[in-house]
Amino acid sequence: MLSEQRAHALPRREILRGKSTISPLFNEGNRLKGGPLLMFYTCSRQGDRTGCTPVRVLFTVGKKLVPRAVDRNRIKRLMREAYRLEKKALSGLTVSEADGVPCQVLLAFLYRGRADSVPPLAEFRTEIRRMLNTMVTKRLAQL
Repeated sequence: MLSEQRAHALPRREILRGKSTISPLFNEGNRLKGGPLLMFYTCSRQGDRTGCTPVRVLFTVGKKLVPRAVDRNRIKRLMREAYRLEKKALSGLTVSEADGVPCQVLLAFLYRGRADSVPPLAEFRTEIRRMLNTMVTKRLAQL
């Protein structure tokens, strides 16, 4: 039971941080749209260091769309929980560059809905599951 709970965990090392890592994700990454979410994804060669996680993720909500911090934090909490429960879709994803060097998958989830119509967790889970499955099939088709 405990190992199953850890499989669904979202440790701090899986959270994407740092401008030098985030900028290429938005500038050069691919995007998928779904409901109130927009997902950016790309591969980074920074993943070849030992001890790095294969997937790192970022959750963001714009201040112009959702002005109140309480609402932004709730939306990010729902997105994190939905991703945490659905990240098992990425378990079969092993990504390497053309020269065989392993790379790290970087994901960013952006909320682009309105503040007055925050979807429930079930809707976030459905959209994140669909986007992750689409990304996996696109990546495997490219290899």
